[in-house]
Amino acid sequence: MEENISRAIMIGVTTLVGIMTISAIIVFFNSSLRVVENASGSKDFSTVYRNDIESTLLMSNSGNYIKGTSVINLISYYEQDFNVSISIANIKYIDKSGNVQIIDNIVINTNDVNIRKAAYNLAVRYIMDNQDFTISVKDNDEDMGSKEITIRGI
Repeated sequence: MEENISRAIMIGVTTLVGIMTISAIIVFFNSSLRVVENASGSKDFSTVYRNDIESTLLMSNSGNYIKGTSVINLISYYEQDFNVSISIANIKYIDKSGNVQIIDNIVINTNDVNIRKAAYNLAVRYIMDNQDFTISVKDNDEDMGSKEITIRGI
């Protein structure tokens, strides 16, 4: 008899814990869904991305450093823009032996899509996220959006 009561209490407690766990998951999911809806409704991704690129360009000749992630975002943004010429110098990377190597210069400045893509892929492959870079931007023709971006690793 006592064994049946113990089993019944155990089943009841297990069921209660299961219901509480499922309820907590549902509440968490619904609140997370609301947060995502609020966040996505207030900002358009392309606007946020463009603002990030503009803030990176504003670092031009400021003496401040930008990180490799900002460089990758910048060259990704301008990869197919033939009006923008990008030169990236002094890229440091770690080779398979664990030694630090340097790529002197990668230039993305041609109208040939394949050559631009190859230079972009090479840069993205070797730029380390945490390397510091300086940036210099020269606007050649603001109406056309023509500019020269020079990025140099520290």
